[in-house]
Amino acid sequence: MNILHKISNLLTYIILLCIVTTQGNTISSDWSVSETSKLRLVSPYSQNDSKNILIGLEYQMESGWKTYWKSPGDGGFAQTISWDNSTNVKNINILWPTPIEFEILGLTSLGYQNDVIFPLEIELDDKSKNTILNLHVNFLICKEVCIPGDATLFLEIPSGEKKLTDNYFNLEKALSLLPEEDFNSSYIKKINLKTFSDDKRSTFQLQFNSDRVFYNPKIFLHSPFGLPIVKNSISYSNDNKRITTDFNFDKDLILEKKFPLEIIIKDKNHNFKQVLDVQMQNQSINLETNRNYFYYILISLIAGLILNVMPCVFPVLSIKLMSVFSSEKNNISISFITTALGIITSFVLLGLIFLFLQYFNMSIAWGMQFQNPYFLIFITLVIFLFMMNMFGQFEIILPSQLNNLSFLDNSNNKYLKDFFNGFFATLMATPCSAPFVGTAITAAFTQSYAIGISIFLFMGIGMSLPYLLIASFPKLIKFLPKPGKWMVHVKYILGLLLLATVLWLLNILSNFFNTYFLILLIIFFLVLSYRQKISFQKNAITILVLFSIFSLSSFKVFQQNIIIDNEKDWLNFFDVEVDKLINNKQLVFLDITADWCATCQFNKLNVLNSNKIIQLFKDNKVTLVRADWTRPNRKINIFLEKYDRFGIPFNAFFSSNFPDGILLSELLSEKEIVNIINKINNE
Repeated sequence: MNILHKISNLLTYIILLCIVTTQGNTISSDWSVSETSKLRLVSPYSQNDSKNILIGLEYQMESGWKTYWKSPGDGGFAQTISWDNSTNVKNINILWPTPIEFEILGLTSLGYQNDVIFPLEIELDDKSKNTILNLHVNFLICKEVCIPGDATLFLEIPSGEKKLTDNYFNLEKALSLLPEEDFNSSYIKKINLKTFSDDKRSTFQLQFNSDRVFYNPKIFLHSPFGLPIVKNSISYSNDNKRITTDFNFDKDLILEKKFPLEIIIKDKNHNFKQVLDVQMQNQSINLETNRNYFYYILISLIAGLILNVMPCVFPVLSIKLMSVFSSEKNNISISFITTALGIITSFVLLGLIFLFLQYFNMSIAWGMQFQNPYFLIFITLVIFLFMMNMFGQFEIILPSQLNNLSFLDNSNNKYLKDFFNGFFATLMATPCSAPFVGTAITAAFTQSYAIGISIFLFMGIGMSLPYLLIASFPKLIKFLPKPGKWMVHVKYILGLLLLATVLWLLNILSNFFNTYFLILLIIFFLVLSYRQKISFQKNAITILVLFSIFSLSSFKVFQQNIIIDNEKDWLNFFDVEVDKLINNKQLVFLDITADWCATCQFNKLNVLNSNKIIQLFKDNKVTLVRADWTRPNRKINIFLEKYDRFGIPFNAFFSSNFPDGILLSELLSEKEIVNIINKINNE
């Protein structure tokens, strides 16, 4: 057997020698060709004089075909390499590039597609001897079907002083695709791991800290016994430089108490790997989960409560305020509870709609309905009718079927009106991004669907807290002045505030429709209010007017085609590339705004347009860039999604030292802007 083995090695050596002599300055094996792929070995050196050498195992696959990572997931298996028939080879270690996630035959897997080179670290027995590689590779490639592969590859690397081949740069490129392992060469600064285990499941809780923001990162795990791919939600810190995520596995899949866990995190700014020693802990994650959950609930309650004092909500609150004075004392509690139910129900419904759109990968954002011209026409009409009602012009008569409902007041439909007042309060709140609202909405769209709905529910509860408080303690009404003639004057004042709201909404509509349509819209509104009573059951003229409004809005002759840019000293976001400005060593301030965003207008009036900030921008040569999101725009959607932001205002500074941006608060302050500019200048 030894004689046969020596003869086999001699023949292999002769064959490899012939191959090498015909390859010139490119040292590589012949291709092992299969139906949909081919493999070969490539060497960056034509000779070798070190104990360890590096070569590449190159795959070329037809379009759409994929092979697998070392933890392939639910389907497939990773490649294996045997080198039993090689000469002068002590060990071979495969270096795995960062994989991608894909789905084949309904199974989610990790791996590679098209062309990929796996660097192979080869440890030699003797660096002074020639090395003959005789590798046997088993692999699997899949598309609609899976085809197992079996390749035998030969390559000789003579001993001698190293000389570069044409493959050198391809190997260097392959090495650059490997995840970093040194914290000093990566933006990742720390990875913390906590483990939890109970009777049913085991959980890995990971926290990543970075000097750069995270952009929708992908996290891959590998253990000695393999792990399936599980869906994990990610929670972000306010500056997006710290993320926390949980991986939950069936307990039976974790086969050892102690084992090394390889963790890879990959996104635009990061491609990092760390191997941590795992010691499974027999404790439940419920306490940790509850802490995070209670944090989200607290933020949601505060966010909803603050929305009550935002100018967007005040017009509806004024209507509710006047209803208090016209209500019987016995009905006040029920009236306020009904309004609270309207707010809570509308928040839950809004959350369900948003999460439904997110499930189908559609762009979502807080206040996005104000980008729809038909919604704007509807809400303008509603506020206009409320305004005319304040001026005593008419009353709304609901269909008799609704009047027959047991929980309604049959005389004036009061409780139904209270319920819909809650709905309108929620709709009018969405253009406002008060403190904590952005944090709550981001958490809702980045956590599980259950947590997302909970966040919307408790935002609704938070916004309805003043109503629930009065409903619980109706005697608080005694602190309000008694009804009298002063109410008539207050009613007109509140009507004027609603008129201001109508004018604001008409200004937003001017981004979609020209002046002719807005004039017609006002005429139609006046026709409705002139009738003094609006009956949705019998009044054919009312229905005809409403139909005419929405029909005419679709005519091109009434649509706004001219976009007026009156932003002095500001560059248009759609005409510039922020990355190019940063590369030119410019300090950039980006403001994403919209006419319907009340918080954005507040920031402009009180901070961005103040003399102090204008002069500060000039002194520091800040390049000002503004993006108008009044109308839907895919470029802005994509930009916000990079930062996991789902609403505006969005304000950030960018510079060569901070290319990923320094994000600012929803409500700007002069002090915050001054501090950030000083920070940038001191870097």
